[in-house]
Amino acid sequence: MAIIKDSVLIPLDRQLFIPKEGNMTMDNIIIETDGEYRLFEKDNYIIVKNDDCCRSIKVTIRTKD
Repeated sequence: MAIIKDSVLIPLDRQLFIPKEGNMTMDNIIIETDGEYRLFEKDNYIIVKNDDCCRSIKVTIRTKD
């Protein structure tokens, strides 16, 4: 597993944009977090949105092997 982002804080109601590299999709990444999030896929990005009601969340994103 390759780490894409390690221990990144996403503030309340904000988004983290991850540029797609190669054949990256939502199905081949693993998201570890300490809060609620929503995941979106756009043309060139995968978007992780903090959906927690009251605080920032810490996110680590890895690829599946």
